[in-house]
Amino acid sequence: MSHIAIVPEPTAIRNYLLQHRLPLYYSKPVLAHLETYMTAATAKGFRGKVTDLAEYSDCHRTTLGHFLAQGVWDEEVLQHKVKTESLRQILETSQRTGEPLFVIHDDTIAPKTKPSSQARSPIEQAGFHHSHLLGKVVWGHQVQATVLGCSDLSLIHSIDLYDKSITHPDGSVYSKIDRVCDLAQTLPLPPHGGYCLVDSWFTCPRVMDAYAAAGYHVIGALKTNRILYPQGIRVSIQDFAQHIRKEDVRLVTVNGSSYWMYRYEGALNGIDNAVVLLCWPKQAFGQPKALRAFCCTDLSLETQANASYYAKRWPIEVFFRQSKNNLGFDTYQVRSAKAFIRLWILLTWTHLYCTVGRGDPCPFGDSLRSVRKQVQRDRLRFVYDSAQKGISFQAICERFKIA
Repeated sequence: MSHIAIVPEPTAIRNYLLQHRLPLYYSKPVLAHLETYMTAATAKGFRGKVTDLAEYSDCHRTTLGHFLAQGVWDEEVLQHKVKTESLRQILETSQRTGEPLFVIHDDTIAPKTKPSSQARSPIEQAGFHHSHLLGKVVWGHQVQATVLGCSDLSLIHSIDLYDKSITHPDGSVYSKIDRVCDLAQTLPLPPHGGYCLVDSWFTCPRVMDAYAAAGYHVIGALKTNRILYPQGIRVSIQDFAQHIRKEDVRLVTVNGSSYWMYRYEGALNGIDNAVVLLCWPKQAFGQPKALRAFCCTDLSLETQANASYYAKRWPIEVFFRQSKNNLGFDTYQVRSAKAFIRLWILLTWTHLYCTVGRGDPCPFGDSLRSVRKQVQRDRLRFVYDSAQKGISFQAICERFKIA
């Protein structure tokens, strides 16, 4: 029985590919592989492995492996569409709600097993990196991600490998800060204000200057050994905090949690003028280990709004967790850099499909459950239609690789 005779009707995933006019850029076999990935990635137990993809494809796993590592298709087209669509959705949300736009940067580690010195084909571009989550140095890939947000909507914008081998013409390393500054130049002017939200690694004058040129303010975490200059006196944040009394702070509630906050306006190392907020949990005022600090280049922003805006950095942590738990972000086993970079781009495309590709924006977790049900309905519809057409049970079993 010819496979053409049992091709199912267009699925919701295939319609999404058509909606974004991908047939203009990719051949039918490539589109079939893209659909296979999206179908497999939204299934339970997906680990990002080629064998997982093969369960949802007519092709052998070696064909799918070749598609990722050596296939002739331009993954940058898909990457550009992810960036364009996420930005369009967020800009429309900002224009509709009148709320500011948030650009969130962070990095994470995709841990791998350290290969033996005798390994013939180790995973490319892996190395030792410090994992803040695990609190130790691990072997794997260091990945930078950018998430865009506005109101209750947060969308993945890009995922990039941090490669220390990339250098500037003068020989200096192309750093994570360089990548963040370059991305700032690609952003449009926010219609109702914009903020870049970062951790302490990126809170530096270069990032602030790059985003100021793009029309954005920066809100970033600070290490407590950062130097302030109250009344011209040079002092670290942690030492300055020892002189703050209860009557100097105010209680601020952010997302249901209360914090004592002290507001400082003035200079700090490398920055002429900014707002620095020193905060402690309500039950831990004055405790050095409980002290947290972050700064904002928008001097007009009130303390409550400042803290609330910085809390909107959390969606990028949620994205990392969801991607690792559901989309195989840290369990893939492809070895070539081209293959795993293509997997990451497919991951962002699938995540975008789940959040905004099915009509109204929906949280990824809720949408993933809905997509899984839709995939199962599509497969059952295929079986039903095949039976209606008189296709044999054996042919259907072969189609699902359970013959």
